[in-house]
Amino acid sequence: MSFQLSREQFRTMILYDWKIGLTYKDSHARLVQAWGKQAPSDHTVFNWFREFQRDNFSVQDAPRSGRPSTSVNEQTIDAVRKIIEDDPHSTYQQIENILGISSTANNSIIHDYLNLKFYHYDPELKEQPKVWMSTTDPRPTKIHRTKSAGKRMAAIFFMKSGLIKSVPLETGTTVNASWYVNTCLPQVFKAVSERRETRGLRGLIFHDDNARPHRAWITNEFLLENHVEQYPNPPYSPDLSPCGFFFFPKLKNQLRGIRFNDDNEMLTALQQAIDSLTKEDWFIRMHKCIDTEGQYFEKIN
Repeated sequence: MSFQLSREQFRTMILYDWKIGLTYKDSHARLVQAWGKQAPSDHTVFNWFREFQRDNFSVQDAPRSGRPSTSVNEQTIDAVRKIIEDDPHSTYQQIENILGISSTANNSIIHDYLNLKFYHYDPELKEQPKVWMSTTDPRPTKIHRTKSAGKRMAAIFFMKSGLIKSVPLETGTTVNASWYVNTCLPQVFKAVSERRETRGLRGLIFHDDNARPHRAWITNEFLLENHVEQYPNPPYSPDLSPCGFFFFPKLKNQLRGIRFNDDNEMLTALQQAIDSLTKEDWFIRMHKCIDTEGQYFEKIN
């Protein structure tokens, strides 16, 4: 006699496997062995393992308020126009959340009725290089820079207590998920474990941005296997990207215009600059994002 299991029942079994210490791969294999095609995908099992690691043990479907069906009318068009006029940096998602309209209606209003598009440019401050503007308006000034004498890319990781690890990118190497997981993060986690001798990686929360290598499948899998929780960012999060609001602007103020004889000299100066940063600004920004309920702002104070 065949029967169908509910999603809640499968999640309960996944929670049991997580509790007894199985990996998500072992849990998925057990489910497939028992339930065949009914079993959830390995990606679903992985996501629930991550939720349990975050102390979210509810196996019930989260309530969904739903988004009311809103037709394109003059009132909605005027509302979208006002939001964009008040803040030209508004994203699609922000407009849809404010007005409760569908992405289809929002896209139609912006492009078909208001005749707007997102234009990327190089402003004086680089935190927000995108702005809504009419197709008939003159574009903002685009800054053209002379070719650099040479650059060296490095992945930099720090805690509130200071610099953890700087991982230079080898010449000719591309920053992708493979390099991030196989070369970069192992060095970082080793440095963290050495600094936190008693705790190691336990209780570590990883705060990065939404770059593709950071959100790739193999990266999520690697973090889960090392019991490292990843700080979740919204799809559009310029106010919460630590590199955008905190790290790069402050480093540029200290290192702009300085030339170095070699990579070692540059990395030494970089470490000294990082150590001099006031890490409290990092946490002030997080609290301000909460206080403003996600509304855009450019300055900390």
